[in-house]
Amino acid sequence: MCGARAILAMSLLLVTLQVLNVSSCPPSEWAALMSFKAALNEPYFGIFHSWRGTNCCYNWYGISCDPTSRRVAEITLRGLTVGDNHRRYKHTETTSGYMTGHISPSICNLTQLSSITISDWKGISGNIPECITTLNFLQIIDLSGNMISEKIPYDIGHLTQLMMLNLADNHISNRIPATLVNLVNLKQLDLRNNAIEGPIPGNIGRLRKLNRVLLSHNRINGRIPRSFSNIYGLADIDMSLNQLSGPIPFSLGQMSVLDSLNLKYNNLSGRMTLLASRMSHLDLSRNALRGPIPDVFSEISYFINIDLSHNKLNGLIPKSMALATYIGHVDFSHNHGIVPTQWTPFRPATSTMHS
Repeated sequence: MCGARAILAMSLLLVTLQVLNVSSCPPSEWAALMSFKAALNEPYFGIFHSWRGTNCCYNWYGISCDPTSRRVAEITLRGLTVGDNHRRYKHTETTSGYMTGHISPSICNLTQLSSITISDWKGISGNIPECITTLNFLQIIDLSGNMISEKIPYDIGHLTQLMMLNLADNHISNRIPATLVNLVNLKQLDLRNNAIEGPIPGNIGRLRKLNRVLLSHNRINGRIPRSFSNIYGLADIDMSLNQLSGPIPFSLGQMSVLDSLNLKYNNLSGRMTLLASRMSHLDLSRNALRGPIPDVFSEISYFINIDLSHNKLNGLIPKSMALATYIGHVDFSHNHGIVPTQWTPFRPATSTMHS
């Protein structure tokens, strides 16, 4: 009987060791995460208190591993949601996420990473490690809402599996790398509220899977690339508050999926176009557009908002606006004439704009 119990105990021990071995992460990845943690300081929630022991695949906050390879697959640390979704890490009812330090290059030793989300901590500074471009399995990079500076790594185009690049609300400068157009699987590009300068790559139309391009509040200059119209599924473009110049490509108005276009506060010139499009939100205010407002509205027109204010437009308010299925808010004010600032839906416009 004793022998049978000994054999049973030994069998249970072996099974336990096998389970632990299957679920644990490699020592090299544990070491990489320890270096990553050492470069950061999070004083309020204590989220790194769960990073104990040698098994980073078990109950470490924000870390997910591939169940088969036991390699770290995801890092998910969101500053503004940690308190709401994980009460045990909450310091007070009013505390929001705040973390200082920088993103250590040791993160690049996690070679199977598919997702990096380190967002909304407000105090993380430094740069984006250049070696991040060697993580060939990356599909998501979200470093928004921090104080990250310097440039986007030039070789970002090596990450051909990347589907989302979100670097909004940082202090990133320099140009958009030319290699960005190699991100053939990219669906969302969000670089809002930085200090990025220079032109948009002219061949950005190679990113055929894009559905959102958000570049507002930077220092981007040059012309709007015509190749945007090559991206069939592009639904949302926001390039407001930049230094773009030249005419608005007529081809943007031919895009069948584009629903929202925001180009306000730029230096765009030339004649007004795009009113015959299928867009529902169009903001071209605070530019230098000239000429008459095209009389091109029709039964397919469904505008929730049209803002053409603060330009150099003149001529008659289009009578065809009465044909539109719906027009919500219109602002034609502060142009070369006297025009109404509000539009009453379905009521024909008869006022004129005087030069």
